[in-house]
Amino acid sequence: MQNPSKKYVVDIWSDYVCPWCWIAKRRFENALDRSGMKDDVQVNVRAYRLAANQAPEPMIGALKRKLGNPGSADAMMSTVSKYGQADGLDYRFDTMMFGDTADAHVLVKAVEDEAVKKRLVEALYEQSTSHGRSLFDRSSLEAIAREVGVSDESIQLAWSSMELRDEMRDDEHFAAQLRSGVPLFVFDSAFSVSGAQPEAAFIEALNKMVANANTEDSSIMGQVCGIDGCTI
Repeated sequence: MQNPSKKYVVDIWSDYVCPWCWIAKRRFENALDRSGMKDDVQVNVRAYRLAANQAPEPMIGALKRKLGNPGSADAMMSTVSKYGQADGLDYRFDTMMFGDTADAHVLVKAVEDEAVKKRLVEALYEQSTSHGRSLFDRSSLEAIAREVGVSDESIQLAWSSMELRDEMRDDEHFAAQLRSGVPLFVFDSAFSVSGAQPEAAFIEALNKMVANANTEDSSIMGQVCGIDGCTI
């Protein structure tokens, strides 16, 4: 829901096991900082699971299976690592895991404080991508959450609330109607940007939003991850 103190809304669909999503998040945040619009934009974190109902498995094996051959997986991991490094992000594919991130998404939804929520989202990416910590074990998720200031009440709400799980599924259903794959950015319900776009593309999108450019076929596409794999 839009914060009445903000002029514009950006909704972001992503998954914490999506290799391109952390890069896209960092580039969007940098663009928002550079744009001078930060105080005017409400950013809503939306849920999307690339591996709904799938047991956790090593990321390298999952990519090789989904992309069809080891060469494509190696090329994708090399590309992601290179772009990640350029944005100050450390990708350790040898310890990364892939699977159903429902608990991680619901945990984020249980946090009401926007500053704490922002820290939690960043920690989920960093701890799973750079440090190999599990997003599939509740004790691991609780430890990550407490490290960034999430309250015990929010943690317990995440594990007990069916309403929050329904919200997660509603997010996924809505995203599926817009476009296949994540990351997906929707600007003021007017147009979308998909993939790990350069900062300049996000700045262009923010300027479009301010100009209320709501025209057909105005979406911008880039590298995305879908249920069948990630594009290079």
